[in-house]
Amino acid sequence: MSINLTGPAEPAWQLWKLDRFPVLYEAGEAKAVLVDIASFAQIELILDNLFHREPEPEDALLTHSGVLPQLVARAQQEHPSANWRQELDEL
Repeated sequence: MSINLTGPAEPAWQLWKLDRFPVLYEAGEAKAVLVDIASFAQIELILDNLFHREPEPEDALLTHSGVLPQLVARAQQEHPSANWRQELDEL
């Protein structure tokens, strides 16, 4: 028996939606998720990149400069944008 779970290519942010994959239940409790090979390869690549990434000098500068708490405080005062994805794409 063959089950085709792959669908059209989706942006990476949609890869993580639980309703995209079949869920296995045991006694009514969700226990596991079945992931198709293409999605597994994407997840594996993302996790590998996260675990093996080199520290970036910009991160250290921002952290040690003392500016980071000021930026966080300023960002928390801003109202969220309704079109944040569009605005981010335009950058």
